[in-house]
Amino acid sequence: MPRRNLIPLTLLAVLGVAALGFAVLGASSAPSGATLTVQNGSSRTFGTPTGSTSFTMDVVNGVSSATASGTTSEVRLVRYVPPDRMLVYQQVGSSSKLIARLDPSTIPCTLSTYTALVGGPTPWTASGSAFVRTESLTAFAARVPTATATTCAPEPTPVQGQVHETASVRDGYLVGVHLTVVVPAQQLANGARAAQGVENQALVMLEIDGTRTR
Repeated sequence: MPRRNLIPLTLLAVLGVAALGFAVLGASSAPSGATLTVQNGSSRTFGTPTGSTSFTMDVVNGVSSATASGTTSEVRLVRYVPPDRMLVYQQVGSSSKLIARLDPSTIPCTLSTYTALVGGPTPWTASGSAFVRTESLTAFAARVPTATATTCAPEPTPVQGQVHETASVRDGYLVGVHLTVVVPAQQLANGARAAQGVENQALVMLEIDGTRTR
C-alpha cells in the first residue's frame, strides 16, 4: 500500500519521509467540552508553546493490505528533551537501537506532527473513558503538512477514505492517540487504482515532563 497515499506516519516523518504540522482550526461554533478536553490535554502534554515539555513515547505502526495476508507492524521509541534533542530508537522485543538523532531544525515540524493528530474542526465526543471521532482522509490530509527540505505544508491526497480516531486523556494530559485509516478499492481521476487496505498508528505516552504515565 503506498503510504504516501494514506496518512503520513509519524514514524516516517521522523525519518524524513513525511512530517505533519499543527493546525487546530476553529469550528463555526464553540468547541464541545470533549473537544476542549482533548485539545487542552494535547497542549499540556506537548507544552505551550509546543515543544516546551519533555516526553518519551512509543510510536506503533501497522499496515494491512487487501492483497496480502497478515499485518506489517513496527514500534519506535521517541525521546524528546527541550529545546532541541530528539532521539528515535527501533524497538525489537525488550531491546532498542538508536536509529536517528534529529537535526534541531527538523524538530519543530516533527513536534507539530504529534499535536496535529487531535487538531482540525471535526469535534470529539466522549465514548466511555476515551474520546472518538471520524473524519475523511481528504480533510485529514488537507490540514496536515508534509515535510520537505524547505517546507512543512499540507499535501492533499486524491485517495478517498476515512480516518477513525481515538484519544485518551488522563489527569488532564493526552496520553494516547490511535488512528485507523480505511481505504476502499477505488480508481483515481488519472486512471490509477489506489491500494485498498487499513493502516493503524498509535502514539503511547510513557513519560511526560519527567513523570511516568503508567
